[in-house]
Amino acid sequence: MKRNTISKTALTYLIVGLLITALTPIISRYYPVSDVVRGFITGLGLTLEVIAIVKIRQGKIVRNCTSSKA
Repeated sequence: MKRNTISKTALTYLIVGLLITALTPIISRYYPVSDVVRGFITGLGLTLEVIAIVKIRQGKIVRNCTSSKA
């Protein structure tokens, strides 16, 4: 059975990015946060998610290249 593994760093980036993106509206609802800070935090979360997706894709490409040589 083929097992697809994701590197720990990519998984960490993805989880942290999702948490930051999901918690931003909750935090801004209960605490006064300016639009600049809210936008920065949301952008940071989305950036971490994109970095995680790129790392996952790079890992898949590397695995495919090494498995096709064998």
